[in-house]
Amino acid sequence: MTILQSLFRSSEKTANLLPSLLSHSSILLKSLYEGLHSTRFAGKGENFWQYKEYTQGESVINIDWRKSASTKKILIKEREKELSKTVYLYFDRSYSMNYKSEGVSYNKFFLSALLTLTLCKLFSNNKEKVFIFNSDNKPINCSANINNFNVNFLKNKKKQTFPSINQFKDKSLCIFFSDFLFDSKDFNSLLKKCKKKEIQGYIIQILDPMEINFKLSSATMLSDLETNETLIFDKDIDVENEYIKKFKKLEYDLRNISSYSNWKYYKFSTDKDINKFILSLSKSILIDK
Repeated sequence: MTILQSLFRSSEKTANLLPSLLSHSSILLKSLYEGLHSTRFAGKGENFWQYKEYTQGESVINIDWRKSASTKKILIKEREKELSKTVYLYFDRSYSMNYKSEGVSYNKFFLSALLTLTLCKLFSNNKEKVFIFNSDNKPINCSANINNFNVNFLKNKKKQTFPSINQFKDKSLCIFFSDFLFDSKDFNSLLKKCKKKEIQGYIIQILDPMEINFKLSSATMLSDLETNETLIFDKDIDVENEYIKKFKKLEYDLRNISSYSNWKYYKFSTDKDINKFILSLSKSILIDK
């Protein structure tokens, strides 16, 4: 196969991914709304603050007639001001996110993009300003027009890079989707800067079940999706134990930097129920907001 043919097929595969994402996202969002509907939340403008006496020109809709009758004054309920929040969504597009073990329906890349797109719709419907970082790490406003999410968001990158801190608004909300299987120094530096800007956030680690429960069989070949290097291992307990040790250290570091930055950490395996996961994640975000 020539390089040109390879690029064409890669481009075609990327283009075909978008309709599937949009379709899956609509189904997932419907399921999410059904789950959220059964849970009572204090939504925007619903947090009762105090009573105050009615003055001419204020909306009569907010008059509490029962309370007014008992006090012989016309009283209205004052509610906390509705403040929209700027939300940033980032999903890792590096080659390692394309990994999918046997028996798993979707790779990490697809599910990260799906979660990003679905949350974008959820926040947009809640009148939030939602930005998704494109493949050039530039924030694109997708709340104003969901069609701004296009094939340009689905371009793979050889290596993972994060946006500059200057791209984030102070006191905003940021959600990162990645496998985080890389040197975490740059990411830790970014989160420390986010803390100074009072940015609230979530770290969502998306992993294949094979990466969580790593086992070697006889003559196992491991391929690096970013460097194309391959290694062949026989059954080796020492290699397995070293992997497990490093994997646990990675999770510990992610939890630690999350705690330090006042963020929250979630781990999702691609063989699990995505409906349950996004419902749990959304409830956490809505309660925190």
